[in-house]
Amino acid sequence: MKKQILTLLALTTIFIASAQNLRETVAIVRPNLSETTQAFLADFSKSLRSDGFYSAADNLQNYGKNMFGTGFAYRDKRDNRLYIITNRHVVEQAESVNIEFSLPDNSTKRFADCPVIGVHDEFDIAFIALPQEAQAPTLDITRQPIADGMTVFTAGFPALGDKPSWQLGQGIVSNANALVQSLTQGKDLPLIQHTAQVDAGSSGGPLLIRDEQAATGFAVIGINTWKATDRENTNFAIPTSAIDDFLQNYPADSRVLLTQSEVENKANAFLQAARSSYQAVMPFVSYRYVSNISANTFYDLVIAASDAATDAMKSCFEQGNPLDGIRIGLADIICRQFSGKNYTFSGVSNLDTTRETADVTYAVGDKPILTQWIMEQGRWRLINAENVKASQIEPNGISKSYGFGTSIYVGLISPFNSDAFDLSYSVAFKRTILTFMTYEISASLLKVNTEKLEWENLTEVVREYPKNIFDIDFNLGGQLPVKCGPIYLVPYAKVLGGLYFGSDLSGINYGFGAGVEVAYKFGYQNYVFANIGYLGKKLKPFDDQEYRLKSKMLSGLALSIGVSF
Repeated sequence: MKKQILTLLALTTIFIASAQNLRETVAIVRPNLSETTQAFLADFSKSLRSDGFYSAADNLQNYGKNMFGTGFAYRDKRDNRLYIITNRHVVEQAESVNIEFSLPDNSTKRFADCPVIGVHDEFDIAFIALPQEAQAPTLDITRQPIADGMTVFTAGFPALGDKPSWQLGQGIVSNANALVQSLTQGKDLPLIQHTAQVDAGSSGGPLLIRDEQAATGFAVIGINTWKATDRENTNFAIPTSAIDDFLQNYPADSRVLLTQSEVENKANAFLQAARSSYQAVMPFVSYRYVSNISANTFYDLVIAASDAATDAMKSCFEQGNPLDGIRIGLADIICRQFSGKNYTFSGVSNLDTTRETADVTYAVGDKPILTQWIMEQGRWRLINAENVKASQIEPNGISKSYGFGTSIYVGLISPFNSDAFDLSYSVAFKRTILTFMTYEISASLLKVNTEKLEWENLTEVVREYPKNIFDIDFNLGGQLPVKCGPIYLVPYAKVLGGLYFGSDLSGINYGFGAGVEVAYKFGYQNYVFANIGYLGKKLKPFDDQEYRLKSKMLSGLALSIGVSF
């Protein structure tokens, strides 16, 4: 009995020591957003707040603050370099990351500004280079067959409050070959479904099995990536087969990525992706491209995106991933632009291996289309395209996104028949319906000249009396907005009808108007307007026995200015 107890104590001691060694191989991964991304988030948040989208503004303002995930140390046997393997979504928007090892004695070993040097196009995998001089114990990757019921462990730093906290969990494999194509972008990659603890912040951490041959006593069989929120103890890990294949196919010398042939390969692969779907285009869209989207063009992006892309964008915003949402919309626009015409690859120029940039030219017939590319996270990605400008998502021409909720106008009408009417003043409230129709309620203060028959010394004479009348009209119109950069030229026509009344005169009126409106867009459905046009209306009194209008037809030049809100 004593011997059994001693054996148990020895095994327990070994396990505790292994767990302590394991902790030194698992890292906290803190992404660093680029300055352009941070400025974009701040400006965009401010704009959304001013437009009344408070929840979305808060999401953008808080995005990236105190964000962290988990990763584990791995040594590449080809060049003996140390890397951190993690999930792509942990570092997806990062220019670099800070790596922290929280050691068993509660001390911390930090490596700042480590570059993200590779991300998997299809699966949620990324790897980060540690400095050349870095030293840390590592984990081995194994392709040992996985079976249902096998005991597994999770290691990571899920959030406790708002800080990462070490956690070593234990469970079993509940499905060794879980096919969930919604998680693998339609690819037939069997995931490992397991019951070991996974919480927010665990993403990118290793899924482990016991391995007595390993220095830590553990070996990696997967990378923890998803947690089912509608089921108990249902977590999914990407198997090491995908991790290992990715690492083996990635060049040991990253300089081979900075060659003209590599840019050409990616440029041609981009064209193939654009003919497929926006999902296929997303890996080619840089976060620098996303950061060039302004608040104004974001609204154009939402309106111009396909229904499927819009739904995906909404889902990203709801899940707290706004940059991914914008990236989806941009990828959708790029996909439709490049798939709508017969684009061909022309060539690569201005390859700068220091700045890691290049120009790629495509052609539509004889017309060249210039694009700019940048090396980002170990991938050549699109940063700008001549035919899809981030500052102008909707092309010039007839606009399908023009419109506003409520606008207010003040104006005046200068009559052509000034002997019957004086200068009049108006105020109007207008809204658009599906871009091409409008309705408005307008009120005008008119000074009209009336005639009255009077007797003077037994002689009937006609005397003129100016009268003030108040006019209320309902207007229904059509318009054709033409976009010219931030300016819109909007020819319009409308019909109207309403009532007018004064102290001695009342009746109905009806008529029409036509003209051109110039609008400048400065926010979400926010415009300032200047309007010039013709207005004609006929006044029909209920009773003109005493006072008769000198003319029943008001026609004149209508001028107004307005703003939407």
